[in-house]
Amino acid sequence: MDWAPPTPASPPAAYPPLPAAASSSSSSSSRTASTSSRNPWAASGSFYLGGSAAPSSMATRKAPPFKGRSTSHRTLASPPPPRPPAPPHSTPPSPPVLLTEGVCCCCGTTLRYPRPSPSFRCTVCNTVVDLSDLARKGKARQGTPVPDATPVTEAQIIDLVQRLASRHSETDHDLAHRLGALELTAPDDDRQDDPEDTLLALVATAFDNLPSLEASFRPAPGPSTTPSPSRRSRLPRHDTLVALYDLVRHRPVALDLLRGQVDSLLRRPGPTLLDSDGAWLVSLFECPVFLPECTPNPDERRELLSRLIGVTSNLPNPLHHALVTHLSSSRYPRTALLDKVDALCSFLSYRIGRCIDSDDLGAYADDWMVRSSARVGSLLFAANVKTRHVAPSTFYVTLVDSLGEAALIQDFQAWEAQTGHFSLCQYPFLLSLGAKLTLLAFDGERQMIDRAGEAYRASFGSSEAESPLLVLRVRREHLVADSLRQISLNRFNLKKPLRVKWEGEEGIDAGGLRKEWFLLLCRQLFDPQFGMFVPDPDSNLCYLNPGALGMEDDFWLVGVVVGLAVYNSATLDLPLPLAIYKKLSFEPLGLADLAQVQPALARGLQQLLDYDGADGTVEDVFCRAFVGAYEAWGETVEEELVEGGREVAVTEENRKDYVRLLVDFLLSKSVSPQFDAFAEGFHEVCAGSALSLFKAQELELVVRGSTEALDVDALRGVTVYEGFAPDEPTIDAFWSTFHAFSPEQQRRLLAFITASDRLPATGTAGLTLKLQCSGDDTARLPSASTCFNTLILPRYRTRVVVESMLVRAVEDSEGFGLR
Repeated sequence: MDWAPPTPASPPAAYPPLPAAASSSSSSSSRTASTSSRNPWAASGSFYLGGSAAPSSMATRKAPPFKGRSTSHRTLASPPPPRPPAPPHSTPPSPPVLLTEGVCCCCGTTLRYPRPSPSFRCTVCNTVVDLSDLARKGKARQGTPVPDATPVTEAQIIDLVQRLASRHSETDHDLAHRLGALELTAPDDDRQDDPEDTLLALVATAFDNLPSLEASFRPAPGPSTTPSPSRRSRLPRHDTLVALYDLVRHRPVALDLLRGQVDSLLRRPGPTLLDSDGAWLVSLFECPVFLPECTPNPDERRELLSRLIGVTSNLPNPLHHALVTHLSSSRYPRTALLDKVDALCSFLSYRIGRCIDSDDLGAYADDWMVRSSARVGSLLFAANVKTRHVAPSTFYVTLVDSLGEAALIQDFQAWEAQTGHFSLCQYPFLLSLGAKLTLLAFDGERQMIDRAGEAYRASFGSSEAESPLLVLRVRREHLVADSLRQISLNRFNLKKPLRVKWEGEEGIDAGGLRKEWFLLLCRQLFDPQFGMFVPDPDSNLCYLNPGALGMEDDFWLVGVVVGLAVYNSATLDLPLPLAIYKKLSFEPLGLADLAQVQPALARGLQQLLDYDGADGTVEDVFCRAFVGAYEAWGETVEEELVEGGREVAVTEENRKDYVRLLVDFLLSKSVSPQFDAFAEGFHEVCAGSALSLFKAQELELVVRGSTEALDVDALRGVTVYEGFAPDEPTIDAFWSTFHAFSPEQQRRLLAFITASDRLPATGTAGLTLKLQCSGDDTARLPSASTCFNTLILPRYRTRVVVESMLVRAVEDSEGFGLR
């Protein structure tokens, strides 16, 4: 009896795994050609299944042993017992089915399915996988037929848009005339189709199958000298897709049709999924059915989004590259990318929330939707790195913080161990700044414990107890020298909580003395007269002085101070550009980074790149050679960018190389010893795996604090009161005054209370303010205890008095001045 494979229209479901005794690796199913030709079902090392759950003995085609009486009770002459007659209507057993393995194109699950079948259905995500020619080779007898492509051209879309636009702008008289003409026209007369019907027809045609979508919406090839222009240059234009989808958005019937077509397409993409240059992927990513305004039902929207995310995550790198190129185009709108990031992060938050609700905090690592979302998120993040359309914080999935510190640390340790299992730390752009700071603190404490163990073993037998704190004793008149000496003596204790003791002065450091030490030390180190950093008058930023040779110890100290500020949650308004933090994070530098350090020079280099030759050649107009120059102690130092660079003129052909080499020289090579010492000091405190989770912008935010506008209502929400009731008149007057202040006055008041006019890196949630009552209405000014972020406020009677006293206190007091 011949066994026929199922038809492609109804692929069989994947069989469940066989018992361990009956299964073996399909990779070892090799046989000689003659053996397999005699018995195609007897290949060794294969999976067999006969009929419905047939026993493994069926594979041998032998009868099972007799389990009745022993053969010793029968004589040799006795004939075998007669076999009972078969039932008249019994059907013969179906032949065993050889199973093989395949991977679902959506969820990535490995499944078993009958080898002769050209397709199978995933039992996890219910996606039908049609095998391609390569996947069918040596398995299916015949493959799934590829449907014919019926493309919709870009010209058809443009024509449809124009027709619907003209209909929308027609007057009532024109509408009446057109309707009258429709009534008088004979049914068999040739006339232009109704554009509304045309829209439905185009949507149904383009999204009917993957080959049609792959060939649709492409612009017509322009005049070219090459016989076959690149298909990638003819990917669907974003403007064309937006025009089509805008028509669909405002027509419920067309939107329902599009939603159903996309759902069917993603449930069974077909065998040509990988045979593409990315056109179908671009068309689907711009489709509006994945957004809440077009699919209000959250369950239906998540179902569609999960399938798009799953299919996209399992595509090969060339298709991923095509998608990133499309999203990172300079003409790609910011709002479109923001919509995609919001949709992805919302879906990921939903899946992680499901794990939290189930009390299985580690279940997210086994959720294929979480894994696929993280991979697709990395594509969106890679596109945003090129365009910087979206703030990095937009990618944060803040619900990850709800997993708790223990789950975060477990994920971090699994990532460090490189076990190959999924972890969120593989995709650090998804982790909020608070989660990263938690992991940084854990990593630092772990290293501190290791160093303390080494120090204990080294000093075994000593009667002196080791302090749990890093205590620096410094003199004001020798601040830099004492700080360098004290830090050098405590290199094994830099990860301990910092305390500062000013020699010859009373006081216990509860935070205020530490802030003052940071402030005064940074003032001296960044003073232009000290010679370590060179300020730029246009940017008000400082960069490493290339002429400060022999000051490596001082640069090492600056690096340690910045590291201590990060580790001790101190906010320093250091005038360092983003390029410094990029170098610490091993991120590449470019002309945009030089523009932040030296805006005037960067503008001149951009003019060199943009010059079109209207007034002469580049060589004659700019008169530049491959030489880099900087000023050191009043003298100009020049170095060749290439060998013999003084003789190499900058021309139109090599100007890009010149700009690249000059930027690298000014930001890296000319200050290499200084930065190496600075980075060594910084990593002395913050070295570890957790530091690699931070991007440069996040590292700068941790050091300098947030510059976002103050939310007075949010500040009121994190304020506690001592001696005041939250709703008494003085408190209401204080917050009314805070609201009425200008943004500059608000920051000065915040600096008066906390010694910093910036919020912590984690925002308002990382700050706690206290309003303390100092008695009844008096003529005394308010005071502040910046160690504890406390404003000591008398109980003034009127709002006018509150405002005048606050203004006087802020303007007449310098405070620590630490920003």
